[in-house]
Amino acid sequence: MSTWTELQFPVTSYSINGTPQCTIEYTPIMLPVTITETLRDGTRWYLFEDNLYPSISQLISATDEEGNKSLQQWRQRVGHATAAEITQKAASRGTRWHKFCENFVTRQHIGWSLFESPEDAAYGAHIAAVLNTQLRAVVATEMRVVSTTYGIAGRMDMAVQLQDGRYAILDFKTGKKRKSGTRLDNYALQGTFYADALTEHWSYGIIDTVVIAQLLPDRILWQETQPAYWRDALRKRVNMYARQVNTILG
Repeated sequence: MSTWTELQFPVTSYSINGTPQCTIEYTPIMLPVTITETLRDGTRWYLFEDNLYPSISQLISATDEEGNKSLQQWRQRVGHATAAEITQKAASRGTRWHKFCENFVTRQHIGWSLFESPEDAAYGAHIAAVLNTQLRAVVATEMRVVSTTYGIAGRMDMAVQLQDGRYAILDFKTGKKRKSGTRLDNYALQGTFYADALTEHWSYGIIDTVVIAQLLPDRILWQETQPAYWRDALRKRVNMYARQVNTILG
């Protein structure tokens, strides 16, 4: 049984005239906790109730042995200068489209000013149409969450309500190529953490779905999975990270 369900939205599948208006409810929630961020030796930590919690993104990166090995091999193959340039461009593109998505669902029309070409505008309209189709409501954007169960904290992209009523964590990924394999698994682990951390502190409902929206040049992949499939693997990664930190601290 596959742990993923997938929808594909080719850019050519929509006929869009003008700028789509947002039809998604925006009803931001407030959590009964205060979480702040701090940097220690260049690493992000989260402060909650006088305790420091490591970042989920740092945990995923530090425990991804296969991914780190592949990344190092790629850097050696293309050269560190070229690798840095490619990484910077990818990060810039990702930031821009993340910001557009956030602005669209919160009805901040300034998001449309992020476009640098007519092709960008058309692609943005396509993203907007897909979001209108898939989402009923957005309940959180760029929210800090903490889990005392996992001993981890982080900042999630969005928590949403899907058209069928389910609540989900929604994470946007950009790039020229489809992410799969270990990279997609890592996104699921991170999304599972966000789902469980938000559920710990939000009494309204249970976050039982993780959505990865891959914003590819020619299509959007809308991939869904359930945290229940990933919790054991996440706990193993948390334990692995704890051993690494304890070794470093001596």
